[in-house]
Amino acid sequence: MPKFKAVAITLAIFSLIGIIHGAILNSFNVLVSWLLIGIWLIFSFKVLKNIKQYREYRSPHNTAFFTVGPVFIGIFYSIWGNFTGLLGENLLISSDLYLSWWSILFGFPYVLYGSISLYRCFRKYNVIYFGIKSVNARKFGYILGFSILFFIIVYWISFYSLIDFYESLLIPIHFLIDLNLLLLLIGSILIIIIYGFFGARHQLPRLTRDYIASRTSRLNDLLSPNRRTESSRSPMRSTPTPSTRTVSRTSRSVSHSSRSTPNANIQSRSSRVKTTTRTISSSKTGRPIRSTESTIKHINFKLYRPKAANLSIDDFKCIFCFRLPESPKDNGRGIILCPNCRYPAHADEFKDWLRSSRLCSRCNAPIPSNYRKNPKIISIKNYIVIYKGLLKKG
Repeated sequence: MPKFKAVAITLAIFSLIGIIHGAILNSFNVLVSWLLIGIWLIFSFKVLKNIKQYREYRSPHNTAFFTVGPVFIGIFYSIWGNFTGLLGENLLISSDLYLSWWSILFGFPYVLYGSISLYRCFRKYNVIYFGIKSVNARKFGYILGFSILFFIIVYWISFYSLIDFYESLLIPIHFLIDLNLLLLLIGSILIIIIYGFFGARHQLPRLTRDYIASRTSRLNDLLSPNRRTESSRSPMRSTPTPSTRTVSRTSRSVSHSSRSTPNANIQSRSSRVKTTTRTISSSKTGRPIRSTESTIKHINFKLYRPKAANLSIDDFKCIFCFRLPESPKDNGRGIILCPNCRYPAHADEFKDWLRSSRLCSRCNAPIPSNYRKNPKIISIKNYIVIYKGLLKKG
């Protein structure tokens, strides 16, 4: 909702400016130009935001958003240079080509970015993703390249053969060839010929065991950028621990468990024996309430269920250390669920992760700022009751 409000406010501001400026100059083109500036800013902020998120995970920009969107934004804003009443003066004096400040500011950056994306389809990317589906990057490069050529050529033919139509709809400020579109046309032809027809064909990597192991290791490094793996620990330690846990995290949990006294162990045994009364979290208020086994059946388990088709014990392991919550070993640490996928993590590890990222390490969804500052923490005992209940329900 805040994003929608920001978009609506931006469009409202630039529409108001366009209405006032257009009324002063008695030009509908000026009104549309101001509105297009607002849309350009919104799209540019979205591009920068996505680049920041992809850079955080060192992910290639091989999605439809980065390969298709920018190039056609560049084409459209270059075309509008023929009609805009803002910054539309031709900088190439006594020339048959057209280049204005409008073309330089709003068209050229995305024309250049689109050319780079087309090049990467042939030289860098293996596949291009459309949501959860993917297509071969080289084939997609041919489709994108020929689409660019077709779009530009058809526009030029229609623009110069239907001059009377354009003058009745929107009054052009010139009928010169736009330099941005000419450069994009020539660049696309060269990229298709050099890197498409005559370039080396790279094959998709085979899913061998070594490749899968290297990718898994890289993903583990991305998920825990500030942590040392098990290989960096002393070889004298014989107790196997997950590779993503740090020495400080291990020592913290060991010291916490070593502080438990025999009396505490006795009390924990007695608490396990008395299974008829337990403390659970209210699904409405989030506060701990005293309840019996009969009220456990009335918990709204949907609020705690991970987003998985078929639940298994692995769905309730911490997304960082890959261990099930245990009592009394983990007492005092607590559990935090991702608000999007609802997969669990130990509270201390979850907060440690948020110091270097604002995305869930499992589903990559943004964690809301309010939730980062004050996440809902479930006690270990309560979460054990919850996940056992979810496993029974299936």
